Amino acid sequence: MKTHDIAKILSALANALRNAPNQTLDELSSSPSRKPQPDAQSIPIALSTLIALSDFDKNQWLFLIKEYNFPIEVRPRDASRDILGKILKHLEQNPEARSKLVQSSNKERSETSPELLRALQFLLKS
Repeated sequence: MKTHDIAKILSALANALRNAPNQTLDELSSSPSRKPQPDAQSIPIALSTLIALSDFDKNQWLFLIKEYNFPIEVRPRDASRDILGKILKHLEQNPEARSKLVQSSNKERSETSPELLRALQFLLKS
């Protein structure tokens, strides 16, 4: 992990703490976790990224599923947008898969399209 990665994580933590109620640290650890609300200003950028993701072809999505061992069933008649929906649903329901994808997208060794990984990483951080 590099210093800029840590800085991004600390900034995200600071934003999460600012958005949460002002409480003691003891109360923070015992409070139920809520799903963070997306920033309304980031919606246009996220939608633009989703549109860009729909341009990737089916083979690139299949390679991503294979590379990350996602348990996603793809039928021969599924279009790339159908596969994208399945991947997004899987990532929404599995925080471990999300964090694994974000961590590996920071590394340049992946054989998956770098543009695809950057777009997914942006959406996961939004």
